[in-house]
Amino acid sequence: MNRRSLTFRLVSWYCGLLLVLGVAFAAYTYTGFSRYLRETLQATLTTRAEVTWDVARTALDDHDRLAALMEQRFAPEAHDRFTRITVDGEQRYLSGPPVEHRFDPAIVAPLAETSHTGLRRVSGLWIYSLQRTTPEGRTVTIETGQVGDAMATAESGLIRTLLIGLPLLLVVTGLGGYVLVRRALTPVAAMINVAEALTFNSPHNRLPLAGTSDQLDELGLALNRMLERLDNAYQHASRFSADAAHELRTPLTIMRGEIEFVAAAKDLSPEIQAALESALEETLRLGHIVESLMALSRLDSIAGKREHWPVDVAALAAETMDQMQLLAEEKEITLSLLVARSASTPVLAMGDRDRLKQVLVNLLDNAIKYTETGGRVTVDIDVEGDRVLLTVTDTGIGIPAQLHSDVFERFFRVATDRGASGAGIGLAIVKSICLAHGGQVTLDSSPGVGSSFCVELPLARPESPTRVPRPEATATKPLPTI
Repeated sequence: MNRRSLTFRLVSWYCGLLLVLGVAFAAYTYTGFSRYLRETLQATLTTRAEVTWDVARTALDDHDRLAALMEQRFAPEAHDRFTRITVDGEQRYLSGPPVEHRFDPAIVAPLAETSHTGLRRVSGLWIYSLQRTTPEGRTVTIETGQVGDAMATAESGLIRTLLIGLPLLLVVTGLGGYVLVRRALTPVAAMINVAEALTFNSPHNRLPLAGTSDQLDELGLALNRMLERLDNAYQHASRFSADAAHELRTPLTIMRGEIEFVAAAKDLSPEIQAALESALEETLRLGHIVESLMALSRLDSIAGKREHWPVDVAALAAETMDQMQLLAEEKEITLSLLVARSASTPVLAMGDRDRLKQVLVNLLDNAIKYTETGGRVTVDIDVEGDRVLLTVTDTGIGIPAQLHSDVFERFFRVATDRGASGAGIGLAIVKSICLAHGGQVTLDSSPGVGSSFCVELPLARPESPTRVPRPEATATKPLPTI
């Protein structure tokens, strides 16, 4: 568990509070129990001392009779008890050693030497002293005591119970606190899962609310309102891009026609002819950019989504590579197709055949464009788990590592010795198509070694529909690329 996480901090504070309360409770319990044992023992010894006084006061001057009365009434030696009677500091009776020899009465200091009244502890004994005055004015001190093993045993048992029970209670309550915190944060986890799955392809999805009408629900409502504003802003930007691209198509078409008409004249100077060719080239490039923007707008919108069917990726790759062969032959580049599975087992991916072909066209066009004459471009198709891997590898100029995350951004172009070429939207379209198919595209490239674009697509399941839309005819020349 991360020590900086909210769960860890809540459980830590909870366990720390329980530990403090547990220690305080244990100290209070031990103190109270010890006081209770002492008060109980003192009450017992006080009663015994009072009874001893009642029995002994008629025989204080007769040592033998006093000893006989003590033995007959109390039998201190047999019960491991201590009894001593003194009159004006003179000892008149002292009980003998107990049967089990657990203490020696002779070494117990008398009250006059200890200057202590009431309950005291001497040589392992708890002794209570009681003083009375006879009618003659003599001071009689009755001392009764017993071994404190029972009280010590009870206190030790309580300490062991607390030392074992308190950590066990702390562990159990800590685990319980962790479970409670996790359950309390379950709505947050649900919000996180939904937030991770949110895309602009599902604009109406919102975070679930716990229904607790507390700060958690207020947070969810605030985030949902923020998502609503973001979705409106994105839809506005998307509509603006589509509308702008649509409005630019007509004037660009007119400009292209006018330039081509003027360039067809035979009496133009070489300088004017070159300028017109350059203008026509830029007009065509702008037209490609406009078409790309419209394609991206369709991909990002709900209306642009199409039904996905099983697509034979190997057959689609072979067809596309055959159409791109002319571009490769111009630079003497070898195109190769590698399929990990046997030809009798088609590699089927769920998707839109036209969109997936657009992915292949863009990747192959980039690979051919940035590969030197005599190089190689390879398309490798494999299956890994429930994913189809389509990898386009070239032996071209490569892309620096710091630019890997930028190549899929719109209008980003890799600068070469010949300058930057293209509109910089092709790979952005590839990424959008992959995301719309529930897949992804990654790049592995090094300068001077080449580039490898890996497209991951969901594998068609056995229960998926088997009907696959096919184009009626195959183009005989390379597809126009963006």
